[in-house]
Amino acid sequence: MKFSDASSSVRAVLLSRPATILPVFLAGTSVGMVAQSVPIVGVVLAYLLLLGSGRIESVFTTIQGIDFNQSTLSEAESERIREAMMELVTPEVIAVLVLSVIGAIVVGILGRAVAEAAQVHTTTAALRNEPALPSGVAGASDDWWTFIKLAIVRVLAYLFLLAPVVVLTYLSITVSSALLLLAFLGGLLLIPGGFLIYLLFMFVPQAIVIDGVGVRTGIRRNGRFVWNNKARVGAYFVVVIGLVGIFGFVSFFFQLLGVGRLLGIAVAFFLLPTLGVLKTALYLDDATLEPRARGSVRGAFGRGLGELKSFVFGRLGLVALSTALFAAGTAGGWLATSQFALESLQTDVSQNVFGAIPVDTFVMLTANNWLVSISAAFSGLAFGAPTVVALVFNGLIVGAVVGLLPDTSLAVALIAPHGIIEIPALAIAGALGLHLGGSVWSYVRGSATATDLAGELSRAYYILLGLLPVFIVAAFIEAFVTWWVAAALT
Repeated sequence: MKFSDASSSVRAVLLSRPATILPVFLAGTSVGMVAQSVPIVGVVLAYLLLLGSGRIESVFTTIQGIDFNQSTLSEAESERIREAMMELVTPEVIAVLVLSVIGAIVVGILGRAVAEAAQVHTTTAALRNEPALPSGVAGASDDWWTFIKLAIVRVLAYLFLLAPVVVLTYLSITVSSALLLLAFLGGLLLIPGGFLIYLLFMFVPQAIVIDGVGVRTGIRRNGRFVWNNKARVGAYFVVVIGLVGIFGFVSFFFQLLGVGRLLGIAVAFFLLPTLGVLKTALYLDDATLEPRARGSVRGAFGRGLGELKSFVFGRLGLVALSTALFAAGTAGGWLATSQFALESLQTDVSQNVFGAIPVDTFVMLTANNWLVSISAAFSGLAFGAPTVVALVFNGLIVGAVVGLLPDTSLAVALIAPHGIIEIPALAIAGALGLHLGGSVWSYVRGSATATDLAGELSRAYYILLGLLPVFIVAAFIEAFVTWWVAAALT
């Protein structure tokens, strides 16, 4: 399409039918949590190794002997902590952590490739006024291996560009400083080289989906498209630069206000879908998509609350399982640290630590909890495993913190007021992730169709919209009320 037609089609998709494409882009943002699951498991394994060797007890014994109420630590205390922490660095621990990081990179690349396949298929179908989500599911199932090969080739291209600079830098440090100039010049070439590689692969995903070709032919067709449509490509880069500039300014403004996490919502719900749909529309030579009546925000959230209620009462078993996983993690965290409680630590709840009028904290907590719930839910598409890891690990963190505090009743008072709302909401998001994992299993086994799985993705999107008001209430209590309750009970 011409740029003007493509822009009109983008507006038509995002304003009149956002629920047809946003689920796959939100699922794409959850790839990070899927990848993080690997090092999280690695950290837990490393902890268990250290626990069996007695090294953990030595570290906590050292920490317990330090008074953390003083403003600064003495040099002797800092040295004791450093020496104790160095005892944790063993060959076995290093091996586990290195392998987990490598695993996270591999999982991230693979997950991103599958998500990209779903996104391009979904946006292509939406622009053609076809069933978008079912096409995305079926397309990802058909082209996942092609997109993985594309991801591997793309990564190798960037590594080929980066490798000489890394080698020259290493040699300039270890062999001869005369090579430093070559390393510097090579570094200067990274930006234009990276840009050329980006151009080389820019529309390859679209070529694979729209033209039905492989990676090699897709690269050739991408090259011809970029060469023959310089105006479209240039206009796309103008939009990218403009949006990145706007988001950079907004990010700076949000950071000043202390609400930087709002940017994550804007990126997930606006920036990534806009650029994704625009790129596909530019490559697609179909008629401009006619706009429909705009969707109602109020109607979307109203449906979300209805779907939330239906899911909770229809999947009580999954909600209970999700809650049990979080509770098991909490118990494990408490058991692991309660014997090392920091008796010297004093917690002052006479004043709200968030400030007199913590509006920024309220907004940040709302945004953070909602983004976490989105990732926890959609990461369940990886057969539910990342959701299980996220639930147990977050429970471990909560339990470990409670165990380290000298006064358990104070810890409960600091968590319970907002936790009675926030924790069930997070458990519902976890249950949704487990449900999506089950739906993917059913689809892979052939007992569910692409339309069935697409319907579950759409439903998950609305359930997550329904959770937002719940997190707003929980964040308000945490920011404005929790400290008051804790102060009254202690």
